[in-house]
Amino acid sequence: MKLLKCIGTFILTLSLLVATEQGYAQTTQREKVESMRIAFITHRLELTPEESQRFWPVYHGYRRDLSALRRTFYPMDDGTDPHLSADKQMEFEQKKLDLKKRYIPQFEAAIGKAKVNRLVGAEEDFKKMLVQIVRNRREQRNAPK
Repeated sequence: MKLLKCIGTFILTLSLLVATEQGYAQTTQREKVESMRIAFITHRLELTPEESQRFWPVYHGYRRDLSALRRTFYPMDDGTDPHLSADKQMEFEQKKLDLKKRYIPQFEAAIGKAKVNRLVGAEEDFKKMLVQIVRNRREQRNAPK
């Protein structure tokens, strides 16, 4: 129960942060999401300042490599889906898995095995949270006035 309350407070804080930042034109949507990702993962993994110093450079390298990989399979950065064949989808998923495996030793050196194990769940939970935020915004925009 205490954990749920903590997560709820954290999500509310992140939502308010995003809402208040909407007025700043210089901050892109992608930068906002990355700021939220950093806050969420730092909180979820309970990173110490020392761990953060070691972890975030490695994680940002991983995200850059993942983004480059994604662009090789999905070159359109406009949200369109090129409808990959099943073989290409499987190849992409395998390359993503290979990339994660390549980074695991670096993550473990930075934050330890236990926190690396929690990282995978934190990333999935962050994606789910983003989807929920987007849904809530759409519902609010489409709500009768």
